[in-house]
Amino acid sequence: MAGKILAVLAMFAAVSASAQKLPLPRLHLPAPSAGTTAAASGQVPAGNLPSLKLAARIDPVKIYAAESFYYLIALDWSKSSAACELEFKLPEAPKAPGVKAIGSEFESESSLKAETETVTRIYKFKYFPEKSGKTSIPQADFEYRCRGTEAYAQVSAPPFPVEVMPKRFHLADLKGNRSFQAVLASVLALAIGSSVFMFLRDRKRKAAPKPAELVKSPEDKALELLTSADQYRIAGRYPDYFLGLERALKLALEEKYSMRWSGKDKMRDEIGRATAPELGEGIEQFLVLSDRVKFAGLEPKSAELDRCYQAVRRVIEYQKLEIAGGGK
Repeated sequence: MAGKILAVLAMFAAVSASAQKLPLPRLHLPAPSAGTTAAASGQVPAGNLPSLKLAARIDPVKIYAAESFYYLIALDWSKSSAACELEFKLPEAPKAPGVKAIGSEFESESSLKAETETVTRIYKFKYFPEKSGKTSIPQADFEYRCRGTEAYAQVSAPPFPVEVMPKRFHLADLKGNRSFQAVLASVLALAIGSSVFMFLRDRKRKAAPKPAELVKSPEDKALELLTSADQYRIAGRYPDYFLGLERALKLALEEKYSMRWSGKDKMRDEIGRATAPELGEGIEQFLVLSDRVKFAGLEPKSAELDRCYQAVRRVIEYQKLEIAGGGK
């Protein structure tokens, strides 16, 4: 309660023409830490005027250009029952080269131990460093007196050295950077252009007519079956080999010659009429040997395998030659 009364009384103290008016206490600042800079005390009138102790520090410890910092000065005194109530002349923020004073405020705190009350009055001056380098905050003079008296006592904080580090890089700084904005706009334009190009390319591909699938002729399909049957010959699986030859022949007869699969004698005659008599005879010999290999377990000779293969192939590839005046 005593601390709040002191803060209210201080607002009614005389202020010089150039002094800054400070707001009512509202901050709860930390007590000065160990290692703060001690200030020299001025003369203290006799009587019940308490003796003040002063300490100063910077917050934060490291200061960077274009980033505000605080200069904190703490005044401490012990108040007994015989001590008087203090009135202060509020100082203006000390002005330092290279840094701009942008605000100030203070608060009072008190704690009671036995019959003695300890009072702390903290001044907080805010600065904005305009450039890097070393500077010094000048001496700060505080005047105080017992309420109702005329004589003032003085206590001073000596000059406080400050080193401002070069400006730190922040992502927020890029927002107003024209070069960065130009590069970002170029990257975005390139990304958008690439996306549009890929979209149009894919759309064009989808819209383009698909190439017509090659339609295989009956002859081509029969030859494919004939070629695939050759793998069984290599593996020595002769029944499967002859089955493959028969499938190739059947496809050619049905799709190329529109002929149904029938008995050996009938097939020989029909093939002979559709192609040539000797081709029909070759197919008859092939079918006889095929039955003997598939059902009687005959192992054919190499020459017989070649002869059967060629007989089927000649029928598949046969082309009827038209001669002027008719005939083949």
